[in-house]
Amino acid sequence: MSNSTEKGNAFRDVVAKVLQAAGFRAKTEVKINYKNVDIEGIWERDVFGDPARYAIETKDYAGNLPLGQCSQFANDYGPLVNSGDIDHAWLVSRGGFTPDSRNAAQAGRKLKAFTFAEFQRRLLLIDEYLHDLVRSYDESQLDNYYIAPEAVEGADLKSVVFDWLQEDGAPPLFVLAPYGKGKTTFARHLAAAMAKDALEDPTKRVPLLFPLGEIVNEQSLDGLFGKVLASQHRVENYHYQTVRELNRLGRFLIIYDGFDEMKHGMTIDLFQQVLGELMKVDEGDARVLVLGRDTAFHDDHEFKLIIEGKQRTSAGLEVPVLDRRAYRHVELRGFTRPESQRYVRNYFPILVKRAPVAQHRTEEWVTTRVDELLSGRFDELLERPVHAEMLCQIALEPQALQPKMTVSQLYETFVHFLLQREFAKPGRHSAFPIAIRRKFNASLAWWLWERGGASTTTLKDIPQSICDEAAKDINHRMQREELRRELIQGCLVEKGGSTIYFGHRSLQEFLVADHLIETNLLQSLNEKPSWLLRLSKSLTPEVSAFLTGSLAISKAHAEKVGDWFGALAVARVGEISSVTLDLLYQLWITSRPPNVHAGDSVWQMWLEYCLRAERGDFLFRSTAVGPLRKLFDWSAARGAETEAAALMVAARHMLTDTTEAGRVSLTMAIALPIERFGEAVRAAQSEKSSRQIIKRDENYRLWSILRAWKVVQEPDQDVRIEINALRMLEDAEAGLPCSFSRDGLVFDGPSLSLTPQQLYQAFSTIEADFDNKKLDAIRPYFNSLDIRKRIDPIEIEHKRARSS
Repeated sequence: MSNSTEKGNAFRDVVAKVLQAAGFRAKTEVKINYKNVDIEGIWERDVFGDPARYAIETKDYAGNLPLGQCSQFANDYGPLVNSGDIDHAWLVSRGGFTPDSRNAAQAGRKLKAFTFAEFQRRLLLIDEYLHDLVRSYDESQLDNYYIAPEAVEGADLKSVVFDWLQEDGAPPLFVLAPYGKGKTTFARHLAAAMAKDALEDPTKRVPLLFPLGEIVNEQSLDGLFGKVLASQHRVENYHYQTVRELNRLGRFLIIYDGFDEMKHGMTIDLFQQVLGELMKVDEGDARVLVLGRDTAFHDDHEFKLIIEGKQRTSAGLEVPVLDRRAYRHVELRGFTRPESQRYVRNYFPILVKRAPVAQHRTEEWVTTRVDELLSGRFDELLERPVHAEMLCQIALEPQALQPKMTVSQLYETFVHFLLQREFAKPGRHSAFPIAIRRKFNASLAWWLWERGGASTTTLKDIPQSICDEAAKDINHRMQREELRRELIQGCLVEKGGSTIYFGHRSLQEFLVADHLIETNLLQSLNEKPSWLLRLSKSLTPEVSAFLTGSLAISKAHAEKVGDWFGALAVARVGEISSVTLDLLYQLWITSRPPNVHAGDSVWQMWLEYCLRAERGDFLFRSTAVGPLRKLFDWSAARGAETEAAALMVAARHMLTDTTEAGRVSLTMAIALPIERFGEAVRAAQSEKSSRQIIKRDENYRLWSILRAWKVVQEPDQDVRIEINALRMLEDAEAGLPCSFSRDGLVFDGPSLSLTPQQLYQAFSTIEADFDNKKLDAIRPYFNSLDIRKRIDPIEIEHKRARSS
């Protein structure tokens, strides 16, 4: 068989496969009457009519198909159509057609000629979806003030994406940036631009835009594609397998916007599983663009796992994750000063024209207002597109701009104005003031937040209890359905048909923080025993920042903090996130010195430690050595629970993924109660016939350390202390009121070990006038196996009840 025949057959088989994916019963090399047909396709989708029979001729021809071959197609298949042997005949060529050759092929009734690209578009009638993308973008007038985002290296993002699209076998591309840097705006701009190109040229890739925040509950590809293409845009001939097959052939650019919005409330393993489902589209000649916040990754370990597809073995070796390739990523920078100036000069006049007519909004006033916005007072806010947009909207009001606005003041003012405008609309009931409407909006934002961080719901799904709670202090005579309608109509969400959604994720996050303050971090919701755990499951860095920022602008909010910390003293819950610890630290430093305390509890110790370490975490860094010593000093006279609190921090120090010198030796030198250890060693030397029992309740620190380390010496090698820091951490957690997320800790890296000499040196490092007699007392332990055998930490199992 010749190479040209093999190529032709391969092209025929690809066309047949696409037909099958679209719902045809397709067979190759079928004889119909006198003609050997490349493909016979039977279409049975219409249940009200008889099946339609298609004959398809395929030509693997790179250039324009010659006129003679097109005429031959019409001569061969025209009679078959006329006789009723087939209903339709298609000529599919890999290359193109001249006008004359296309006319020749289509000379008969029900004869059609398609390029391969046109054929694929015929099977999935997606043009109306493309028109929707363009129409939505044009109606927003976004192009009038759009500022092209750039990567941190300075490259234009659109150019980066288009270069990536042209690469052979390009991996998925992740665009990462903090909130408000223009990721969603870029996704809409890119999708609209590519949609225009695809409408003009059917050979171009078609953009498929999936806003994950609005369809967060759809975690299967079939459901996701069906909801956007079939339900929302009613793409004709939609069939999931058709989309998958066309995607393999390189017909689409899949755009996932807001992947971080899926991660809220998920463990890293579940997030990896869900993202893995979405990335099944990375096959064949597909292109997948993913946009989201960089805060989706708690640490470098998560980043490498998700983006680079790397994980560690138990020996600390980085290896690739099986059955997937590494992704590529690009990070965005914010507006430069010239870009923010251009944005404000273009966008603010558009806002003025959209706003209700007012006498003060003359051209002179607009110019003066723009100059005020660009005076330098608001430069920090203008770095983020979303903040620049909100600032422009606030500036429509003559007296609204404060001398220097923080992010929290910006959102506070923006939300108030939105509610004020809603309240002023005709038909709004005056019995429901702005404060009540804000409470309802915050409760709705929280309800959505706890449903996995969704930003979208339907009107009928909103619980009546949210409406009743918001209006419980208002005298009104409305029936429940009337009340529901009144509050929902004045809601800050955007409404499209029966669906409602928050226009920007950060607005929802601000309202979530509002709800947390209103409910005293959820303590007032009759869930006092579990408030901290429920709070922890819902916190993100952005919500935390809005919450703490509110304290600086509201004295009433700041006065609540004392009660929050008072409740910590009796909080006994399961695992809380590192974000929660950082929030408590931020609240602690924001609210001091007004006699805020966490009671005489481990919380006070931990927060004082964070205060001195100047970080809201327990990760190792050299600046935390002093605070760690102080933590152990506090714990020494306060019993086993407080010593467990200090040992937990020490264990986390040692499990930190860092190569900083002295991490293990310094931590162990601080944690080891050297005087009590020396007493046990001396007793073991003098009382050779008895064991020195180290009891948990009598000396918790020494008991835990002796359980966690093992002294080993191989022949002709130095003595080493091998440390099981995970066991120390687990022992500590077993005696504590709560545990903390293990984000940033490494359990499968190289084993922790040090020599006795390194331990001795660490004692001298942390204490300049260290008494070497203390070292002399413990040296025999490391030099004598017999002494080590006579010092025994009794293993008593202590378990505590944990909240699930």
